[in-house]
Amino acid sequence: MKHPAPLSPFRYQIFAWLPVSLLCVVPQGAAQILITRWDFNSGSLAPSSGLGEVRLVGGTSATFAAGYDGEPSGAWNLKGFPTQGTLPGTAGAQFSLSTEGSSSVALSFQIRHSNTSANTERVLWSSDGQVFTEAARFTITPAATGTGETWYQRSVDLPSSAAHQPNLAVRIVSDFDWGSESRYMASRLGSSYSTAGTWRLDNVSFSAVPEPEEYAAISALGLVGFGFWRRYKNNRQSPPESEGTLPEE
Repeated sequence: MKHPAPLSPFRYQIFAWLPVSLLCVVPQGAAQILITRWDFNSGSLAPSSGLGEVRLVGGTSATFAAGYDGEPSGAWNLKGFPTQGTLPGTAGAQFSLSTEGSSSVALSFQIRHSNTSANTERVLWSSDGQVFTEAARFTITPAATGTGETWYQRSVDLPSSAAHQPNLAVRIVSDFDWGSESRYMASRLGSSYSTAGTWRLDNVSFSAVPEPEEYAAISALGLVGFGFWRRYKNNRQSPPESEGTLPEE
């Protein structure tokens, strides 16, 4: 009997890769998985992963500039912040997405403060895009070097009520200095705050823990991938059957 032709090397690669990629996203315990991410590497405001929208708020404007990882256009460069002593907590960027089917929502991002930009940023969240509540505040203590023109990593665990929201909105906005509460402070010691100061945002990522029904769907995909992987392994490890020879006449 003629043995079926073996899978091509290309298909072997697919079957080898598929279960690994699927099984890797199956959460372990309460592990978070990525919902939406903006890395801005393409010079676009479209998410690099997942679904969502981003827009400017508070009269700011933006261009693309070198990113955290050195990409030429890999960050969103915000400018046009309020004049000194006015409109704290209003100007920056807003990110909108759905967190339905998820709990324990977290935000992470990188931000680069120019020397004359505000040293304090607030993270606000809203379930309707109208009424915003503070989730976190970050303040740089200005120094002569190393505080301006510097990237910072930020991580925020959003309140539990930010989960299961079809229209979650999160803002990253400038604020008065933590100590003064009445004036913006420049990010570098010796510099003066200026509306020409800029913030760069990069790798803005939202992650969460899927609800049980979401676990089930992901696990099912993992099992399908595992079946492909078993077939791939069996085809590689088992030699084809011998076809035998016809008796000589």
